[in-house]
Amino acid sequence: MNLKTLSSEGKIAYLIKPILKVLQEAGGQLERSEIKERIADMDDQIAEYSVLEKKSKQTGNTYKEFNFKFNFAIKDLYFNDLLTYTDSSPVTLTEKGLYLDVDKLDVQKEIIEPSKKHWEELSKNNKKNKTVNVSDNEEETQAEEKIKDDFKENLLAAIAKMSPKKFEAFSRALLNRMGVEFTEKGVQISNDGGIDGYGYHIDANDFRTTRVVIQCKRYNVAPVSEPEINQFLGAMNKYQADYGVFITNGRFTNAARIAAREGSPITLIDGNELVRLVIRYELYITPVKTYVLDEFYSLDE
Repeated sequence: MNLKTLSSEGKIAYLIKPILKVLQEAGGQLERSEIKERIADMDDQIAEYSVLEKKSKQTGNTYKEFNFKFNFAIKDLYFNDLLTYTDSSPVTLTEKGLYLDVDKLDVQKEIIEPSKKHWEELSKNNKKNKTVNVSDNEEETQAEEKIKDDFKENLLAAIAKMSPKKFEAFSRALLNRMGVEFTEKGVQISNDGGIDGYGYHIDANDFRTTRVVIQCKRYNVAPVSEPEINQFLGAMNKYQADYGVFITNGRFTNAARIAAREGSPITLIDGNELVRLVIRYELYITPVKTYVLDEFYSLDE
């Protein structure tokens, strides 16, 4: 099944089970952005689909179709009492959604079909009240998400332009902020199996020092695959590292993530995680404060 060639309804249906699974694994509650990232991590087709951009025939603006289908899938699950959400709160599974056997779920019969009557009713109410239609509402949601994503996209675009040497320095700086002290020990293995950083992490809470090695891969096209993780594992064992950190500005295939969990401990940092860490540690960025008007200003006398 090729996600990108499915019908509009088929694409929405394809996202239903992954959304439910990541929410259940997380205990029932996640932000929308976190759900998107996790379903992309678990399914390579979703990962590829999530970054595809299209151009609007009406406005000429680019948009990500994935965001529309994701929002429709969330709404369908809401219609069927499997989750709840508000504009200011995370997506939360209901008790019904939390204990649902996702593997046995018939998405078309139990989710998509029952949702159609809700969409029809919503469309009728919008027309009756002369409000915007469903697609307009989704465009507004998409616009809000695009504003939030601007920083992320700008940061990842800047990282993509870095030379391999600069990306390595950037990665070292980030790990240094996170408590890793690198040594002058130069470590290189032939056939591009090199370790890009060797150092120590001191845990002040339990006075434990661990050996850390890092691998940095600035990729702008292909994701990091399983063979590269296996190669890194070999390098880690050679240098007797307690754990490794593999950093990329792109993403890891699902097979690569599985491989990282089966050997020596490896922390995987992809593009999405890089953005979160840069914000958290304010690495080479300047926080900007802004303001939003309260409802008071929109009330008529």
